[in-house]
Formats: sequence, structure tokens, C-alpha cells
Amino acid sequence: MYITVTSAQGTRHDGASWDALLGSEDGDLLQSWLWGEFKQQHGWATERVLIDNASGKAMAQILFRKRGPFTVAYMPRGPVIGQGDTVAAELLHGIDAACARRRSILLVIEPHKPLPPAWLGVIGAFAPGPASFQTSRTVKVDLVDDATLLAQMRKDTRYNITYAQRKGVSIEHVIANATNLDVFYRLLGETAERNGFGIHSRAYYEDFLACFSQQAALLFSHGQGIVTAGLIAARFGNEARSMYAGSAGAHRGRGDSALLRFAAMQWAREQGCLRYDLGGIAPATRSGAPGADPGSTLEGVDTFKTGFGGTIVSYPQLVERRYRPRIAWLIRHVNARFRTAADAALPTETQSS
Repeated sequence: MYITVTSAQGTRHDGASWDALLGSEDGDLLQSWLWGEFKQQHGWATERVLIDNASGKAMAQILFRKRGPFTVAYMPRGPVIGQGDTVAAELLHGIDAACARRRSILLVIEPHKPLPPAWLGVIGAFAPGPASFQTSRTVKVDLVDDATLLAQMRKDTRYNITYAQRKGVSIEHVIANATNLDVFYRLLGETAERNGFGIHSRAYYEDFLACFSQQAALLFSHGQGIVTAGLIAARFGNEARSMYAGSAGAHRGRGDSALLRFAAMQWAREQGCLRYDLGGIAPATRSGAPGADPGSTLEGVDTFKTGFGGTIVSYPQLVERRYRPRIAWLIRHVNARFRTAADAALPTETQSS
């Protein structure tokens, strides 16, 4: 038996118990109850499938977006599955049932960890998915003491942090009021325009901070009385991460952004986190070599984030479960985001174990 849990039902499996179980299994923030509640404010419906019986424990949060009379389903950084083929098979059955109720065309799974052999061994069950919706690689830093954190950084990163401190750059943890949200959104907009990427509406970031509340922080760096950079960090379980960040083009000084990340790591450590996720870096190059392609717009991002030390983490390839193959084909044809990644292949059972 599977249990489908929604925010509108089930006093036994509420948000606190869901997140407690997810955190105990080292699950990702994007599978948290709060993330599901937040995304419901921005056009998604949420279903959570929980297996908790003699076979073991397994869980998956699925987001659904309406497409006419149907939906497209998306599972970011899931599922979370304990040991055993039986519990994995039961979870997949529950996921399929949830997608059937929502009349899903397809389900895109963006795994946090390799998918279970019990899923991948079924011929035709999955197909290679798009390149990525979230980042496919990131940098995670163990939250040790300040001296050790600084010592493991690349020399230029460490210098930039100490340089900013000597120049009087300060870090402020601010409340998420209208004035501070306006400042942050302006910084984010400047960065987006400078680097050519899109951003959400101001309400999106306001709602995120309101939803995550004490599990999130808004930080500003100040130089000579001017806000030079801003960052929203959030924590879940043993891990915190940089969610959104922006900086001024005109007044930003050397080291401001590095000092801001260092302060976010300190905040995360004070909250009891063991790791800090610096956010996305470029996918591996086609040759398989690490790092962004030289001269690409992401080369500077890679250089900046890998300068903090830590470990580069690569996530598994996305997969799709196609419930209505003909309509799924049409979606891939008209929407580039859903097109199968170049050279994509399903992971093998060996790779998943």
C-alpha cells in the first residue's frame, strides 16, 4: 500500500513529520514540504507519495503543472528510497497512481541520487530526459571552523575575502521587508541583465522568504555605505545553500561577493548545518574534462565557486516516464526545455548501485 499525502489532508503525515523523515534520509530541500508549499503559490500543484511499512521507507514529492486538460509532472531532486527492491517498486506504483489521477503526459525525474536498479531494470519504463532544469553540477563545502574554511580555499579567494574585510566591507543580515526586497531585486536584475539570464517576479523571492522564514536568510554586503551584493540562503536538514544572489555593477568591490558567501557559510554553521552548497556550476564539457568551456559565460562562475574548495558534485542524468507518448513527443517538439539531452542515455543498473 502507498499513502498519498497532500497539504489538505492527513494529520499523521504533516509537514513536520515529512521533513523530519526526509532530513533523516539526507533528502534535498527541493523535496521538502516547504518547497512544495512554496511552489503551489506559483502555479504548481503538489502531491507527496510516502511508503512507510514493513518493506521500508520511501518518499517522493511531485509537482504538477496544467497543460490544457492534462498535466506535466516534475520531481526535482527525488525520490528518496531506503533499502530494498520491494519498497522501490511500491513507491513507483504510488507515483504512477498520482500521475494517473492528475492525467500526466509525462513525468520528468531530476534525481538527487542514482535511481534504484528495481526501476532501471524494467525495459521501457524510462527514457532519457532533458539536459537539466536545476543545475547538473554544484560545489559543496564542509562547514568546519573559520580557519580551516579559509585554509582550504584557493589563494585568490582567500585573499579577496581578507581584502574586503580590510577595506571595511561589512555583512548585514536583514529582515525581508518591502524595502530590503526592493534592494535585493534590483541587484538581482542588474546581475541578470549583465549575464544574460532570466529571473522570476519580485513576488517569487518575497514568497520564498516568507515561506521558509527562519530556515532562510537575506544577507547584504555594504561598502562605503552602499549595498554592493545580496544573497538569499536557505537550509534544510544538514545542508544549506545559496538560492539566489545578485550584485551591483557600479559599486561592487573586490571580494564583496566572496565575503558574502563566507558569511552565508558561517550562518549555516550556526544553524547546525554540516555542508554548504554554493549553487550551480557549468556542466562537464563534452570532452569530459571538468569546468566550463573556456570563454563561456559560465567560466567565471566556475572559477568563483570552485575557489572556496569543497567537492564538486555531479547529479545523475534526468529521466522521463512517458504516460502519453504521442503528446509527450509533441511537447518535446514545441518546447526546447523538454527536448532530450544530446548524447543522453539511460543509466545502467551498474551505475545506479
